[in-house]
Amino acid sequence: MELIRNIFCIKAIDWDIANFHGYSTPFGTTYNGYLIRGEKNILIDTAKYYCENEFFEKIENILPVDRIDFVISNHAEMDHSGLIEKVIAKSNATLICSPKGKENLEKHFHKKFEKIIAVENGQILSLGNTTFQFFHTPMVHWPDSMCAYFIDKKILFSSDAFGQHFAGAEFFADEVGSDIIFREARKYYANIVNPYGAAVRKTLAAISGLQIEMILPAHGLIWRKPDDIKNIVNKYSAWASNQSGEKVLIIYETMWGSTKKMAEKCYIEAVKRNYKAEMFNLDIRDISDIVAEMPEAKIVLFGSSILHGQILPKMAGLLTYLTGLRFEKRKAWTFGSYGWARSSFERFEALVKAAGFEMPCNGYYVQFVPDENSIQTLIKQLKSGIFDPSQQQEHL
Repeated sequence: MELIRNIFCIKAIDWDIANFHGYSTPFGTTYNGYLIRGEKNILIDTAKYYCENEFFEKIENILPVDRIDFVISNHAEMDHSGLIEKVIAKSNATLICSPKGKENLEKHFHKKFEKIIAVENGQILSLGNTTFQFFHTPMVHWPDSMCAYFIDKKILFSSDAFGQHFAGAEFFADEVGSDIIFREARKYYANIVNPYGAAVRKTLAAISGLQIEMILPAHGLIWRKPDDIKNIVNKYSAWASNQSGEKVLIIYETMWGSTKKMAEKCYIEAVKRNYKAEMFNLDIRDISDIVAEMPEAKIVLFGSSILHGQILPKMAGLLTYLTGLRFEKRKAWTFGSYGWARSSFERFEALVKAAGFEMPCNGYYVQFVPDENSIQTLIKQLKSGIFDPSQQQEHL
C-alpha cells in the first residue's frame, strides 16, 4: 500500500492471534514495516518470523529486497525485528538502531552486525534524499525503543507508541471509526504502556515541537487526520499522567452467587448516583478487557468469595496483573462472601492497596448468603465511604 508517494506500508496481518503479551486480541493484529523508496531505499522495522513469506512478497511487489540500503529498527522485540537478519542477508543493508537496540539485537541474533549505526537521541541523519531525526524513547515500552521522524514529510514512525492490535484490510484509523480505534489504542496503552507513564511524558515532551502530519505505528492503523493525531496525543498525555476517569467499575468472582448478588447491588447504587458503571464477572470477561477500562475509572469495586483461605484465583490473578501496571489516583473498595475464613479478606485488601489503589475504608464481607439487613449495611458503607455524596440520586 502506497501511503503517499514513495512511502509504503508493508503490513503483515496476523489474523489468528488471539492472545498477545497475555491479553486478548479478538481483532488480531498487524506487524507494520514501512518502505521508503528513493536515492537510498529504507525499510523501517520488519515482522514476526512466521510472516516471512507475506512480508517479503509485499516488498518484492515494490522493489527487489536486495536493493534495500538501510534497515531502521525502532524496537528490538521480535514482533518487529524477527526478519531483520534475513533482510540484511539478502540486501547487505546497513542497520540503524539505538545503542541499546544494538545491544539487544546482537543478543537476540547471537551475532555482530558488520554494518550498523547506533544513533544518539536527537541525532539527524541524511540517507540519500531522505533525512531523519531519531528520538530515544526508553521504556516506551522497552529500554531500546526509539522513534524516527521523517523530517521532509513530517511523518513520525512511532514504533509501539500510538498503536493498537487491529487486523483488517484498512490502513488508516479514520477508515474504521474513531470509537473502535481509540478504544483499542486505550486497551493497548493500559495493558502494555501504563507502567511507563513518566517515560511517555518525556517522549511527548520531546516530540511536542514537531510538525506531525502522519503517525505510523508498528501495530494497527495509521493516524493521518489532524484531529485524530491531536486526540491520540492528548489521550496519551492524559493516560501517562494516570488521570482518573468518571466510571465505577465493579469486578467480581463468585462461587455460589452471594458475591454476585452484592456486586449487582453495588451496580444499582452506582447508577442511582448518576455514575457511569460497568460490571465484570471474572468467570466470563478477560482481564485485559477489564484493564482496558481502568483509564476511565474513578472508583473500582473488587468482590470475591473465599476458597481454601484465599480469594478466588482469577481475582488474585487480576490484582497481581494490576500491581505491575501501576494505576494510581483511583479509589477502591472490596466486598465478598465467606464461609468461615473471614480473616482472608485482610490479604484481599492488602493486594488491592499493593496494586496502587486508595482504600478509604475497610471492605464489607458477609457470611454465606447476604440477607436484607446485610444488603442495607452494604448500601450504607457505599454511601458513607465510597460514593461521592455530591452525586445526586436519580428519580427512579
